[in-house]
Amino acid sequence: MNTTIMIVLFLYLAIVFITGHLAGRREVKGEEGFYTGDREFGFWSTTMSACATDSSGWVFIGACGWAFVAGASVLWMVPGFIVGYGLNWFLLGPKLRRQGKKIGALSVIDFLNKRLDRDGNTIRIVGSIVVILFFIPYMASQLTAAGKTISTIVGWDYNTCLVSGAIFVVAYCFLGGYRSVIWTDTVQGTLMLIVLGVFPIYLIASSGGFTSFFTQVAAIDPILVSPGAGATGSALLGIIVGYLFYGAASIGQPHILQRFLSAKDSKTLRQGSIIATVWFNVMMVGSNIVGLAGRIRMPGIADPEYIFPAMVEASFHPIIAGIVVGAIFAAIQSTYSSLLLVAVQAIASDLTNSFRREPLSEAGAVKLGRMTMVLLGVVSILLAVANIDTVFLLVVYAWSVLGAAFGPLIMVLLLWPSSINKWGAIAGMVVGALVTSIWYSAGLGKIVFETCPGMIAAFAAIFIVSYLTRHIDKAPEKI
Repeated sequence: MNTTIMIVLFLYLAIVFITGHLAGRREVKGEEGFYTGDREFGFWSTTMSACATDSSGWVFIGACGWAFVAGASVLWMVPGFIVGYGLNWFLLGPKLRRQGKKIGALSVIDFLNKRLDRDGNTIRIVGSIVVILFFIPYMASQLTAAGKTISTIVGWDYNTCLVSGAIFVVAYCFLGGYRSVIWTDTVQGTLMLIVLGVFPIYLIASSGGFTSFFTQVAAIDPILVSPGAGATGSALLGIIVGYLFYGAASIGQPHILQRFLSAKDSKTLRQGSIIATVWFNVMMVGSNIVGLAGRIRMPGIADPEYIFPAMVEASFHPIIAGIVVGAIFAAIQSTYSSLLLVAVQAIASDLTNSFRREPLSEAGAVKLGRMTMVLLGVVSILLAVANIDTVFLLVVYAWSVLGAAFGPLIMVLLLWPSSINKWGAIAGMVVGALVTSIWYSAGLGKIVFETCPGMIAAFAAIFIVSYLTRHIDKAPEKI
């Protein structure tokens, strides 16, 4: 255990906790304050929070480890993310913010129900169940990443590390709700951008430059620098299409879309779009370089998902290493806290209100939200301790299901509202989630990531069922 690294890391965590505490000192007056922060966030906080939430421990742990194994082919995600980010920030996000504010939507599920299920709560119930079922493994993957990072650097037991990480995040979310999440994400996102922008440059420079770096990687295994990881024909097409759809699935992630609902105005999203584009490229290219550098520096590492923290500890002065590890933990915390709050909202607000005749008081709603937060923290810890899969595959699965269940639905509702109704929306969510899960469970992800068949099936279900039920339920009103 390096004492200096541990001290720097703990100082960083203290700063994050104080930030969350300060955010929580402002009185939370009800559900809108607890879940949206009263829609008061400007472009920097909105962008940093959305990007930090998107990146997660997957970038520093899962993506680096996957690049270590699969090589440069992972970069096929980049075009897909360009499409997803472009749709979110330039087209869907502004429409979602404007319409969501007009109808008083507190969450993506709330927005869908108010737009499509005017006289009932079927969409609210189905959507909430999808969020709850697939956010929990997503949350568990972040705790797995925390356990791997801290156990590598500090030398603590893996389970102790992941439990400590969960308690830490639940504590500051408990205090200030959404406002605490946004404030801490802003601090953490800025650090993440700096670290994953600088560390890969150091790795390339210390390897003799760009050409020398890739020559060394190719000498280890030419497949590592192959665009298709050595695949050809239909196998190569499956890799490319799968990665492209995986990136595009960002349009259906409720924890990212929540940032658009809480943005102060449309100008906030226009200003943030450029930063978000830069962020995404830095994160994806940077994590790929780190993974490839691991093949040069630590080719015999037992678990590739330990490569980032292991190289940091071996390469830097303990103070710098502590800061870099803080950035890794920042990615983990920012996503875990965002997932936690959206899952809490799905249970304590969306799902609960579907079965209550009278809504809870504002104080009662916040209290229920905090109780649910603690419960979900415990459940995600138990799943993470089971250690059922790698960080990369857990995130890919949860991300894919959410992208398939909500991405096509959000896109059709915002762009072609006359082509969808309540029953088409329900069919899209159910079919998207089921097809993605079946594809994943059958091991067909080796052919193409499950995001692809899931999203295609969801689009088809939305259009077909909406058309067949057009006489039973009308399309939503224009707003």
